[in-house]
Amino acid sequence: MCGGKSSRMGFDKALLQLDGEFMLLKTIKQLKKIFSHTMLVTDRRAKFPPIFSQVYMLEDQYPEKGPLGGLVTALENIETDHLFLLACDIPNLHSELIWKMAKDIQAYDIVICKQDHRFEPLYAFYHRSCQPIFQQQLKTNDWRIRKEFRQFSVKVMTLESSFELKNVNTPKELILWNQ
Repeated sequence: MCGGKSSRMGFDKALLQLDGEFMLLKTIKQLKKIFSHTMLVTDRRAKFPPIFSQVYMLEDQYPEKGPLGGLVTALENIETDHLFLLACDIPNLHSELIWKMAKDIQAYDIVICKQDHRFEPLYAFYHRSCQPIFQQQLKTNDWRIRKEFRQFSVKVMTLESSFELKNVNTPKELILWNQ
C-alpha cells in the first residue's frame, strides 16, 4: 500500500528506484512468491509508469484517511479471508516471518508484529471481518489502524532484533534496501 509524497524524502516513495529498478516492483515480486494474489492500493493509479501495468492496482476509496483508508479499500476487494498488509516503504520482506505469522491467521482477526514496543500495523494480517469496524472508524477523525484493536482477537508477535521492520523515511535510510 502506498500513498503520496513523503515530506522527508521529497518525493513519492512508491516510485523509489535504486539502480534503475523500482523498489515497489521488487517488493511485489517477492510477495508473489508467498501469496497467490497481490494488490497495490494507491492514492493515484495514474502516477505509475507503464511497467506497473502488470500489477493489480486499486485507488484508495477513502483518500485523505491515511493507511486506514487503504486497508478498508483492500478489505472491500479481497477474494480471500485474510489480507497481508505491507507498507511500500518497508524494504526488507522476511518470508519466514510472514509464514510464521500466517500460521495463526485462522485463530485471530489480526496477527501483527511488535518491535521496540511499537506495533507495526503496516506489516500485519487482517481478517475480512475487520472491515465493518474499520469502515465505522473512517467516520471519525482518528484513523490510527490500531485504535479499535480491542474489538478484535489480536495475536501480537514480538520481534527479535534480527528482524528489521524499519520504514525508509529519509534519503540516508535508502541503504536499508540494499541489505
